[in-house]
Amino acid sequence: MIKLSACCVTYNRPHLLGEMIDSFEKQNYPKQACELIILDDANQYGDIRGENWQIVSFPRRFASLGEKRNACVSLTNPGFTHIVVADDDDIYLPWWLECHAKNFERGAKWSFASSIFWSERNRIVSQWQHHDEEWIMHPAHAFEKKTFWDCGGYPHMAWKEDREFFERLRHAGIDHEDSLSCLEEHRRVPYLIHRRNLRWKHRHTTGLPLEEYRSFEPELPRVSLEIGWKKDYLEEAREFIKQRNTEGESHVDGNV
Repeated sequence: MIKLSACCVTYNRPHLLGEMIDSFEKQNYPKQACELIILDDANQYGDIRGENWQIVSFPRRFASLGEKRNACVSLTNPGFTHIVVADDDDIYLPWWLECHAKNFERGAKWSFASSIFWSERNRIVSQWQHHDEEWIMHPAHAFEKKTFWDCGGYPHMAWKEDREFFERLRHAGIDHEDSLSCLEEHRRVPYLIHRRNLRWKHRHTTGLPLEEYRSFEPELPRVSLEIGWKKDYLEEAREFIKQRNTEGESHVDGNV
């Protein structure tokens, strides 16, 4: 069985992180074959452990987001062979890890999803479809760990570090393979709800120029973490697909 390490880097997102952790806990993949590692470099939570997840906190900011992502991967279980990208502000539906595992079982070294749910102000508004000429959504990806390190991991950048890493993979002759294609055609429902344009109380570090990234506070006050979805995102996905089918705009049925 493929053993997966989901890797999440976080900074000042306590109001969102608990929902991502609950997404992981809701996965239908066997718990003994997956783990979630969360790296917090602002010492905001302390070290917290769940059944098969943990938050590692310490008061030292990384110089770039790429270095922080690489450090998170280095904290994973040495016996786990594949890594999965997890972002602290997104929602992952219960077949997320299963889709990646099936893709790796078929021989993929770089797994991604060709379709995601697009959420605006915490409501699903569309279903994005990938085309070859378009950008690939980073939080929908997973990699063979050996391939990740052989290609040097993420570059030491705070912006577009994911795109540069993808170019490293392509330069090595490795291409992305669709994890959703592992499902039966009528069940190829996205596992990622990518949330955009929410009026967050706190800013995040993704997508910032390096000089602005480094200006964030090196240590933040301790906060408590509430784990759990704030609404039923699975039902929201079902209702969105049902509505799209009713309107004749989608060939994906509601078998979520």
